Amino acid sequence: MTEWTSRRRVEAALNHQEPDRVPMDMTITQIPYVRLRDYLGLPPEQKLKANRFGEVEPAVDLLQALGIDLLSVKLNSPRVNIAPPPLEDGTIFDEWGVGRKSIDVPGGGFLLEVTHAPFEGLDPHDVDLDSHPWPDPQDPGRTDGLAESTRRVYEETGLALMGRFGGTIMELAFFMRGMQTWMMDLVMYPDFAAALMNRITDIQIALDEAGIRETAPYLSIFKLSGEDLGMQDRALFSRKTWQTVLRPILSRRWKAARAALDRYGGEHVKLMLHSDGAIRSFIPDLIEDGIEVLDPIQVNCVGMEFDGLKRDFGSHITFHGALDTQHVLPFGTPDEVRTETLRTIRELGPGGGLILAPVHNVQPDVPPENLAVMCQTVLEHGRYPIRI
Repeated sequence: MTEWTSRRRVEAALNHQEPDRVPMDMTITQIPYVRLRDYLGLPPEQKLKANRFGEVEPAVDLLQALGIDLLSVKLNSPRVNIAPPPLEDGTIFDEWGVGRKSIDVPGGGFLLEVTHAPFEGLDPHDVDLDSHPWPDPQDPGRTDGLAESTRRVYEETGLALMGRFGGTIMELAFFMRGMQTWMMDLVMYPDFAAALMNRITDIQIALDEAGIRETAPYLSIFKLSGEDLGMQDRALFSRKTWQTVLRPILSRRWKAARAALDRYGGEHVKLMLHSDGAIRSFIPDLIEDGIEVLDPIQVNCVGMEFDGLKRDFGSHITFHGALDTQHVLPFGTPDEVRTETLRTIRELGPGGGLILAPVHNVQPDVPPENLAVMCQTVLEHGRYPIRI
């Protein structure tokens, strides 16, 4: 029997086969990451850098200590920085022209709240999309050394690699327009809303293709960023808005990614979409449009119960996530985390098709012992055939 590496384990699950055990993944922000390293007795990590969501990329030693099977691969920063200069009040801008300020939250964390949306307050007829300074997806700095570093990790670790290149479409549109205004645009000015999102989509597709060109043979999953379609108890959008405005734009990006993967040696790579909330009504369309892995599976949201999802969609998509970060991981006892982890394995794991992970980026309110218990429970009880 060939050794069960992380890569082989993940790819078996993606193909709805039962590996040796349920594979695991984790995205985590800086403060709980530092605490987790200390809890595990790992040395402090030098030059740790968080993105604008506070997320850091876990080092290989931590992944191996916990049995986590996936590592993300991302583009570099561009050589030419077109972001406007910071303001005196602490506002910093990204290359799309969106400004944010750091807001401290209880527990030591922070949020970068949008304080400047470049198109907010403008009549759609007054927005000149052509004159806006858009990011250059072809900037060579984005892929400097990417192929070599990805190949090295692929050959030296046995981890499954997830490509994460272009960013969001819908979220970026409301960052640029202001969320309330953008939601109104979808109904009152759908042509403008589509034009803005299509301009963003063109750039995200180019960023996707730049990363895929360099890394496709080494990837197991390609993550299509995040397009949140649901709230806690319902969909965010009407069926009409979804079908006439949003779906054609999003699916264009997904199909472009599939074509690029096939062109550059990534025929085996599965497409993953992140979409929070109560999104059950959209899942058949997502499957039809080529989504093969769905993240994050928020079980506490209406319609996202494990048994129904596994019964109705388990043969078509792989479930990624599913371990509650609203209640269980931050506020549960280690025994409660163990119980919820066992339930997730039991209900979503049979037949493959599960990569267990916290539902979202782990925040500072999650104790390190709860993360360790989650992983240890998978290692002990997530072995196939599942008998729990």
